[in-house]
Amino acid sequence: MPGSFTDEGIVLRRVNYGEADRILTVLTRGHGKVGVIARGVRKAGSRMAAQTDLFERSRMQLAEGRGELLVLAQAQRSSGPPAGLATDARRSACAAVVAELTDRVLEGHLPDEAVFVLVAESLDELGDPERDPRRALVWFARQMIDRLGYAPELQRCVSCSRPLAEEPAAFSAAGGGLLCPDCRRGDPAAIDCPVRVIKVLRVAAAGDAATWTRLRLDHDALATLEAIIERELEHHLDRRLRSWEVLRALER
Repeated sequence: MPGSFTDEGIVLRRVNYGEADRILTVLTRGHGKVGVIARGVRKAGSRMAAQTDLFERSRMQLAEGRGELLVLAQAQRSSGPPAGLATDARRSACAAVVAELTDRVLEGHLPDEAVFVLVAESLDELGDPERDPRRALVWFARQMIDRLGYAPELQRCVSCSRPLAEEPAAFSAAGGGLLCPDCRRGDPAAIDCPVRVIKVLRVAAAGDAATWTRLRLDHDALATLEAIIERELEHHLDRRLRSWEVLRALER
């Protein structure tokens, strides 16, 4: 890594440090996930304070420091967090799930522009007051789970391997996909899925963003899809995301 460089970054996480500093986890377009120390940004009148807010997207000049953390030298806002994230607690909680999952899935200093674009677009959609935030959250999480190598089996029963008929089935996170009605009792924790939800799952698994955007997803379908994603993440990450617990508390 060069002594200093400029890159576009999104703040995924921030922790206050010392009297006036902040330590950031930043997803950059060209250098992957990096740790950054922003010195003095908590002082009154700091010109870079806003650029260290959660979900902020800025053009950052970063320099090597004495330790593993890069030093934020300059930052110019490229696009602030979508307005809806600042005014809607539920949307903000969904954005926190996006940020925490990204932080958990990605290793440091491994650039992946496709993931950067996915995160940026997901945050934009989450902040759009005209859209249901669960739609963006489900799409984002589905893509990230697949990147972890846990793409579910949606064409055959994961227990008996028979092709699935066009009828309701059940999603088993432990089994890694859909169970046919005959095998449903093998996993009491499996989530019942109507045919429409199964079709939506297949669109998401195919990564067909254009078709996903055109789909009409009602409240019940989104609730089922969200429950599936939550169960998968808990199973594959071996623990619940803190941000998802906050989201669930808000919904209750």
